[in-house]
Amino acid sequence: MNDFFEIDELKKTIKTLNLDDLSVEDLLKYIQELNDEIERVKIEIQRKKNFLKDADRLFK
Repeated sequence: MNDFFEIDELKKTIKTLNLDDLSVEDLLKYIQELNDEIERVKIEIQRKKNFLKDADRLFK
């Protein structure tokens, strides 16, 4: 999926990347991948909020 993300499965986090090893081009690509991931997370948060609203309406 992404060139730069390395997941720590136990902690459910993204491992820190050593930026010194990356070129400017790679850093720009990394920023884009981070922005894409942020957007994906925002969409998921909104989806879950909508689900909770629907559940609240159903059980009121």
